[in-house]
Amino acid sequence: MDWWLLTFFLGAILSLFLPEVPAVFQLFLLLCTAIGFYCHKNLRLSSGLWFGALWLLSQAYLYQNQLPNALITLMQNKQSFMVEGEVLSIQVKSATNLTKKQKTEAAKRFNFKVSKVNNIELTNSFIIRLSWKKALVAVEQGQVLSLNVKLKPVHGLSNVGSFNYVSWLRSHNISATGYVINTKNNNKIKKDKKQYINELLNEQTTVRQQLFHDYYSLSPKHELVPILMALSFGERSTLTANHWKVLQATGTSHLIAISGLHVGLLASGSFFMVMIIIRYMPLNNPQWQRLNARYLAITISLSFAMMYAYLAGFSLPTQRALVMLLLYWCSRLLGIKFSAKRLLLITVLILVIITPFSIFTVSFWLSFYAVVIIFLSLWRFRFYLNKGNTVVRFSKGLLIIQLALTLMLLPISAVFFQQISLVSLAANIIAVPWMSIVSIPCSLLSVLLMPFSEQLASWFMMLSLQSLTWLWQYLTMLSELSYADITLSWFQQAVLLCLGVIVFTVVYLLPFKQTRVVIGSVTFILISLFISFIYPNTEFWALAHERNIEKQLYLGPAQWQVIFFDVGQGLSVLIKQNEHGILYDTGAAYPSGFNMSEAVILPYLQYIGMNKLDKVIVSHSDNDHAGGLAMLENKIAIEEVISNDRSITNRSVSQCYRGKIFSWQGLTFEALSPSPLSTPMQATALNVSEKQNVYKSKNDDSCVLLISDKAGNTLLLTGDISEKIEKRLLINYPQLNVDILQVPHHGSKTSSSQLFLRQLAPQIALVSAGYLNRWRMPVKSIRQRYKDEKISLLNSAELGQVVVTIDENGLSVHTYVNDLRPFWFSH
Repeated sequence: MDWWLLTFFLGAILSLFLPEVPAVFQLFLLLCTAIGFYCHKNLRLSSGLWFGALWLLSQAYLYQNQLPNALITLMQNKQSFMVEGEVLSIQVKSATNLTKKQKTEAAKRFNFKVSKVNNIELTNSFIIRLSWKKALVAVEQGQVLSLNVKLKPVHGLSNVGSFNYVSWLRSHNISATGYVINTKNNNKIKKDKKQYINELLNEQTTVRQQLFHDYYSLSPKHELVPILMALSFGERSTLTANHWKVLQATGTSHLIAISGLHVGLLASGSFFMVMIIIRYMPLNNPQWQRLNARYLAITISLSFAMMYAYLAGFSLPTQRALVMLLLYWCSRLLGIKFSAKRLLLITVLILVIITPFSIFTVSFWLSFYAVVIIFLSLWRFRFYLNKGNTVVRFSKGLLIIQLALTLMLLPISAVFFQQISLVSLAANIIAVPWMSIVSIPCSLLSVLLMPFSEQLASWFMMLSLQSLTWLWQYLTMLSELSYADITLSWFQQAVLLCLGVIVFTVVYLLPFKQTRVVIGSVTFILISLFISFIYPNTEFWALAHERNIEKQLYLGPAQWQVIFFDVGQGLSVLIKQNEHGILYDTGAAYPSGFNMSEAVILPYLQYIGMNKLDKVIVSHSDNDHAGGLAMLENKIAIEEVISNDRSITNRSVSQCYRGKIFSWQGLTFEALSPSPLSTPMQATALNVSEKQNVYKSKNDDSCVLLISDKAGNTLLLTGDISEKIEKRLLINYPQLNVDILQVPHHGSKTSSSQLFLRQLAPQIALVSAGYLNRWRMPVKSIRQRYKDEKISLLNSAELGQVVVTIDENGLSVHTYVNDLRPFWFSH
């Protein structure tokens, strides 16, 4: 049975590597194959491989086809429509220190289960994620609303090294995203259009939402209240950037996510408490004597665990803990003996069945891997853990398990988060027992007591906050150490992962005859980490980076690369050569704080191990091209900024004007536009009327760059120029032709003239556009124009990040969707 369970899990994992979800007929063939294997006696144990793949792919097929075709048409046409359904996300009330304007303008974000579309009842409901600015009602979990919305099918930015929003949406079974439209004049709406009014149909909220509001209102003004809310309700939206900084630097983020540790602590604590109470109660009644106290204790234990999981919104770690807890108690009550291996495999099977898409979430892998390490460590070191009195055994168990978790989780944490904490052992060895014994029990007691006595609940809340304050001071001190956390490139992640595999094999899989084997392994990994990460600029790493296998990952021996980022309706291009880089434009920044530099550019630079930029060239000052510059300057070293607008940065900048030429890493950069007089810095001497004429179009002031190598390969970066500047370029450079063209102005109808394309005759044209953007760029006529000229048009909205490599063999193109991450769940 264990082998069948394991093959089921392996089949589910292998199904993730398909480029697309199979059609119904292919799924039927897969079913027949699975049944055939199961019916054959010698192949039966391996049939789980096919059943696992069939289950996950069939769920993926149902997910991709749950939206009605008529609704998809409305989305693609950018039409608004009415949806009716239930709010699924817990909501936090606006902070009391905000002004009335700030409260109304703050966007509400929530998941919404749709049951009706345009007053038509759906056979199968689906979940969408909405944003609502200036919400007309106080949105709360459990309410039934009728909303006027605009939606898009699931889509996200697709770039190597950055957060994959599509996978996150799929893991939460979200089918579409969008926003609520507020009607400007509700009184003037005709009766036949009443369905487009945003209305509250049922104000009844969930118990969880009510408890959360009451608890949040009862909490004092304290900087660690967000930590308390995370411990009690699993709600982390109130955590500040400073909170996350300390938690990530110390490797203690897992402690504020309600997980198996919290559920197990509550379940075991309540079980032993009931057993102690029953043992010492004077129960003389014969009915009580005949009662098996374990049944009562188990029932109360499971009830408390279920309640806590409900407060946490039944997150994945709590689901895993509940399943394991139920399996454990059922096996004890029914007299069935489960090995730790079988218990874990059955738990995986149940979770994959009830939440199939959890398999591509970070929490799934971290949760189960941590449990495996705990079980293996208890088994491997059982000889030492069973010696001594209770206090000694507890202390040794805590130290060994925490040491094992810290060291063995480093490789997988590095892969998932691109960073590791070197102080996590020192942080967790104190934080785990402290929070388990003091902070978490007090916070739980405060929630449980709140319906009965607010005064008593407030007292336990203050006790929990005080304990967290003392712990937070310790964690803050550790986080401020210069070596607290280290960001890792792809190459360093690979080295650490290989090192982790070696140590795992030595510690847990090889025969364990002498303790020096383990001691030697631990010493080896500590010394390696010390050399590799505390001192990353040694000759070893310098040599390693020169031979960086990342160059070979997709692309072969590259001379220079053009990395065309997917930044939505904006632009950002990285020119990479010999581990050096020049960035052309930075993408946009938004009022919410989200910006493309932090979300896309910096993660990629970290991924490839690039810790500085030689130059940042800003084509013009529009937000979608220059918005991310401020964040970029704060996070990474930049030797020079080239821009024609001094206002976008506080540092000195160089100009971009026609005729300017510079060499860099064997490449030649020549500015073809704008003319010197049209740049803002040169135009300061002009009179008012002349300035108005100069500033008539910022798009046409874009810095146009021609980049060429010694072999004659060329790239033209055009910014947002219009057809007028295109004509001027053809006049000034009658022999101009290129191999790669950045499509002017995102493919608008005012650019990419036929004469311009015909003379340039590029092999590849790269267009940066937002998915289903409101301007419909690149417009249909422009697409057709590139097609007529037989130019390959690559759209970032469709293909994600595009990497073009120029070497002695010419051009080679790799896209995120087709080559870099060609998996059905990631795009």
